[in-house]
Amino acid sequence: MMQRISLDVILDDAIRRLENRNISGYNYSMARPPRLEFPGAFYHVIVRGNHRQDIFLDEQDRLEYLSRVSHYKGKTGFILYAYVLMSNHVHLLIETPKSPVSKIMQLINFTYTRYFNRRYGKVGHLFQGRYKAILCDRDEYLLGLVRYIHLNPVRANIVSLPHEYLWSSHSEYLGLGKGLAETNRVLRLFSESVLLARRLYKGFIDEAVGAGRDDSYYTTMDQQILGDEKFADEVGEKLAEPEKHRRKPSFQRVFKVVEEMTGISREAIISRSRKSEVVFARGLLVSVCREVGYKLVDLTDVLKRESSSVSKLARMSDSDKGRNAVNQSVKLLNSRIQA
Repeated sequence: MMQRISLDVILDDAIRRLENRNISGYNYSMARPPRLEFPGAFYHVIVRGNHRQDIFLDEQDRLEYLSRVSHYKGKTGFILYAYVLMSNHVHLLIETPKSPVSKIMQLINFTYTRYFNRRYGKVGHLFQGRYKAILCDRDEYLLGLVRYIHLNPVRANIVSLPHEYLWSSHSEYLGLGKGLAETNRVLRLFSESVLLARRLYKGFIDEAVGAGRDDSYYTTMDQQILGDEKFADEVGEKLAEPEKHRRKPSFQRVFKVVEEMTGISREAIISRSRKSEVVFARGLLVSVCREVGYKLVDLTDVLKRESSSVSKLARMSDSDKGRNAVNQSVKLLNSRIQA
């Protein structure tokens, strides 16, 4: 009798796979517009409850969320500049030198949702759709965003002054609290003296108490970039860089996927057979190789054919059937690489 696998075991395995996933150059899913991700990116992340529902019902919930932020901060190496936990949403100001923001937030949100649903006997989504991750010009917006985030509870009329709110990193900047945010990176912008820096920081925050919401922090290019055209150009260059150095899958991996997709062996693909199914598999191999970054000239030795013959084989992807087969093969190949 087959042993029944519990949901907990499946979820634990999903978390472990995500934690151990090696993302080199940051690969993107094309199912929807990709995140703008590259090493060293700086984001203002906003996570909201589904249908604006509360995501924190008491102090324990907030502590649980922060424990996950702390845990995955250590695991993925992101830098946390500021945070605030409101009743139905969260603001995080983070930099991602190692892991992409998509992996970081998936780990935090997935494990917290699991905790929340278990505790309150719920099922389904806790967070609203796709969280917002605004890629920001750190040099231009770092201080303003720290202040904007820390004044959230004041603007919401929860407290009169930001230090009265327990669930933000503001107290850490004043030398109190949990030590979760890396405050020195911001305080050094005020002074090398920690005491003077804290005093100047407090004055910087207090002078904006009473100011309304500043919508300029949401005035973005393509709903993703907060910065001027020069910054957008720099982002474009950084996004292009990993593509230049992206490691291509080996020919062996590509052959294995094509063999699975078509049922045609490697030996038959390399052979001189003119059977239609073999020619299709041969063309699929060439098209997939070209799709993942190989040049047609790279395939002449592998297939033992002249470049003109390889070029003809690549045309199989022009048909609907060929394009569908290529897309499915590349998808399968990527899933094997990322697993």
